[in-house]
Amino acid sequence: MKKETLTKEQQDNVVRWIVRGYEIDSVEFMDFKKDKKTGFYLLNIQLNGDESLETTLSIRQLKELEEKDAIIGLNPIDRFQSIERDIALEGEIDLSQIKIKYLGD
Repeated sequence: MKKETLTKEQQDNVVRWIVRGYEIDSVEFMDFKKDKKTGFYLLNIQLNGDESLETTLSIRQLKELEEKDAIIGLNPIDRFQSIERDIALEGEIDLSQIKIKYLGD
């Protein structure tokens, strides 16, 4: 059985979701797998090169990752409060200033 992975476009979409709500300069995609018990996909990420800003996102269906305009809240909330934007960004998100380490890089 082949290991689950995401395309760069799907990973870029996740970065867009995060940038809308949080002040970040880097995202590292650390791990991606499917939980066989729940059926959810689990995506482990780290923000700004800071181990304390590491979290796991739960994704019900892979097609959710095709959405560019979503926004996401990171948990635990108090851990990410210091980088949370007062007002979420809308519209097109420019990723050129965000350092992204993709799965498998």
